[in-house]
Amino acid sequence: MILSKPNHIKIYGHRGARGILPENTLDSFQYLFDNNINAYETDILISKDFVPVITHDFHLDPSLTKDEEGNWLEDENIKIIDLTYEQISKYEVGSLNKLTKYGRRFLNQKKLENQKIPKVSELLDLTSKNNISNLVINLEIKSTPLQENLTPSPEEMVKIVLEEVNQSNLTDKIIYSSFDWRVLREIKNYNPEIPLAYLSFEQQSSGSFGNIYDQSPWMDFTPLHNNVDLPKLIKALGGKAWHPYYRNVTEKIIDISHNENLPVNVWTVNDEEDMLRMIGMGVDGIMTDYPVQLKELCEKKNINWF
Repeated sequence: MILSKPNHIKIYGHRGARGILPENTLDSFQYLFDNNINAYETDILISKDFVPVITHDFHLDPSLTKDEEGNWLEDENIKIIDLTYEQISKYEVGSLNKLTKYGRRFLNQKKLENQKIPKVSELLDLTSKNNISNLVINLEIKSTPLQENLTPSPEEMVKIVLEEVNQSNLTDKIIYSSFDWRVLREIKNYNPEIPLAYLSFEQQSSGSFGNIYDQSPWMDFTPLHNNVDLPKLIKALGGKAWHPYYRNVTEKIIDISHNENLPVNVWTVNDEEDMLRMIGMGVDGIMTDYPVQLKELCEKKNINWF
């Protein structure tokens, strides 16, 4: 698995191609393969009966979920972990409610019929059948130290996910990421050879993530302060890549990361001007809701991508 190439940009479809098709659906990932996009980022949670599923939020999102009768979900408090996979599969996730704040962000997203929250195994099977070259799969394990009873423990999650993924033929094409660095520690304990990407998001400490330079529960109380370069810390922890929010990076910190032989893959970049700015700053990969548009932009500007 090649994570970076000199003078090239790696294009990752974010949740498939969220700007074009419903997020984290099998059709959204197939759209990537049909358009020669060979890398994607997606999210994993665990059902009540310990099935790893492809979905982003700890709760069913009323903005993109319909019940069995075809009505938009009204209850915002239905946890994924409280539902068996059979129960999860009864919900429809093939469209966005364009009247919601979230729905208005993706007004051009197409509606699909008969789209369910897929199992991780289903996505990996689909990926394998497409026989993609230069494939990179970024599996983000969703976990939070800020609230109990939303997921199993990091140790349990890692065991469930890896036992499922290890049944596929794609284990050498997968890099795992998480904002909850406890998860990454557990993966390293499970198998130190598994590649890990450390997600980070810098904002004021009043926010949900906290400031990355405070002692953050997301980072397992790793001592961080203004004199610590985050890439150096990630490298010391055994990271193979750094995945920061694109607005948090500078050319200086990207250079520091590259000096540590640590690729920088930024998220989630949807504006063409921002895409070009990130490429100009030297990032290695871009996660975007519009991967085909980024590919076309690279070709138009004679920018190498892979």
